[in-house]
Amino acid sequence: MSEQVQENQATEGAAGPAKKGKSKLLLIIIIVLLLGGGGGGYYYWTTTSAAAAENENEAKDGKKSKDDEEGAADDEEESGKKSSKSNKTLKGVVPDDEEVKQIIELEPFIVNLADTDQARYLRMTVSLGIGEGEEEKENQNLFITRVRNAMLAVISNKSSEEVLSVEGKAKLRKELLRAARSAADEPEIHAIYITDFIVQL
Repeated sequence: MSEQVQENQATEGAAGPAKKGKSKLLLIIIIVLLLGGGGGGYYYWTTTSAAAAENENEAKDGKKSKDDEEGAADDEEESGKKSSKSNKTLKGVVPDDEEVKQIIELEPFIVNLADTDQARYLRMTVSLGIGEGEEEKENQNLFITRVRNAMLAVISNKSSEEVLSVEGKAKLRKELLRAARSAADEPEIHAIYITDFIVQL
């Protein structure tokens, strides 16, 4: 009986290491398959995510460029509106001075405006755009005095409300040009430039 027990033990001892070797091999194969599958899955996931992100960025860029084009068109339209509005504003402000050959800067005007509720003052510097022709010094002094006198009559009849707006300044400039032209014939006055304008409120 003891021989039979020894044989059984010898058979079990031989089978034991064989089973352990097979289980280790099986475990290694499973680990390799899991690692390979995990690596493949990771590679597939990162490449599809990167492709999806790239497609999304391209779609955003396409939308952005479309929005940029629309924005540029809107900006052009808006700037067109602004420039036409500013052109309308500048049309009354910028004098027609194609025939101006010489500029005479007058001394600044300091005038009480015609406001009734409160005393308000205007300080304004005006330049005259005249045609060709040198006047003698005496005649030039007389010319400047007459022009200043005529302009002073126009300015002193204005209230601060009338002259503070852009339209009011454009109207004032036209009135000053008419007054200056009526005050002196020679040299011919083609334009009036308001170069300094301060109202004390």
